[in-house]
Amino acid sequence: MMLSSDARRQINKALVPEAVFEDGYAGELRASFHASSGILNIYPCDVPIAEEGLLRGCCDFPDRNLEDGTDYDFRIVLDEECKRSVLFRGEKYEVQPYDLVQNVFSRNGGLIESEIMADKAVAIFGCGSVGSLIALALARVGVGNFLLVDNDVLEYHNICRHQCGIHEVGEYKVDAVKARILDINPTAHVEVCATLAEYAPKALWDRWVGEKRALCVGCADNREADVYVNGLCLYYSSPFVSIGFWERAFAGEIFYWLPDSQMTCYKCALGDGSLTSRNSARRRLYTTQEKLKDVHFEPGIAVDIDFVTNIGAKVAIDILNIGNDRFTQRLLPELQQYTLVCNTNNPAIGGKMAEIFSYPLQVTTSLKVTPLPGCDCCKEDGRHE
Repeated sequence: MMLSSDARRQINKALVPEAVFEDGYAGELRASFHASSGILNIYPCDVPIAEEGLLRGCCDFPDRNLEDGTDYDFRIVLDEECKRSVLFRGEKYEVQPYDLVQNVFSRNGGLIESEIMADKAVAIFGCGSVGSLIALALARVGVGNFLLVDNDVLEYHNICRHQCGIHEVGEYKVDAVKARILDINPTAHVEVCATLAEYAPKALWDRWVGEKRALCVGCADNREADVYVNGLCLYYSSPFVSIGFWERAFAGEIFYWLPDSQMTCYKCALGDGSLTSRNSARRRLYTTQEKLKDVHFEPGIAVDIDFVTNIGAKVAIDILNIGNDRFTQRLLPELQQYTLVCNTNNPAIGGKMAEIFSYPLQVTTSLKVTPLPGCDCCKEDGRHE
């Protein structure tokens, strides 16, 4: 018997937001049609989506006033028995209603609580390969408030590691990542600031870190930025996570700081950036190599960057759920304040530094950081006299 190599069938179904059927709903709708499946995906009017190429539709109900003469691509109708259907291209499509928030996060049920995460705030400093992945990972667990800070524009050489694609090349990274967040969770509040962390206005810090107590995530390309951000987190008593990489991303590092915890500040733990080198302000690459010409400055491939970043995302989720008795912490009970994550201990990729790891994919759990004498930040927080 001959089997078809393509067993796809035409479903002829319309996915319709529940809000459309509520009393008083008005306004045009947008939809995308997927011809291969026969599914018409209809969006609520408040979903921030690009309108180019989308179909236009309306609710053709007896109690709705339609604009005269408008040529809509589809209409949501009720028959004599108040049965719902969609008229599209001369055919009736079965209606499958959905609730945007409930359906998007339904598979997180029992693992993480969407209603709690919706109130959480995260400020991400650096929206490159690391920051873009952190942003989307947190969007997928339902975080409802994002501040994105980065002054860079997406370029073609970023694509092999970034979460955004070719059609977003030329956009500011903060704008491209914002669109991707809203494509996952259209109800999220996302504010962008196309500048360096050091130049972000005080009013922004007051609103996000002072008032919202946002978790600040350092994903920029240098230690100096993380020193600055962590310093302000100490001032505002807001938590901080940093994620960075060594040469060729053969290894990465995760650092976190929590208020009222007597933890060591980032500057004491890892320095102010003067003891490490990197090839440009566009890449976050740490090395102890004195002869920079001997350093391999490739940022690393996506799978290596993503492996470390995903561990950092788990730390961030744990921090956001501190005090939530219904959440099971994944990493914070085990990981120290400073963690190294090894992608490979092969010297051919990481040089001699790779030999400090015993095996590939090693995650350290024993490294400790201590305050430096005279550190005003740590002294004020009671970590030493």
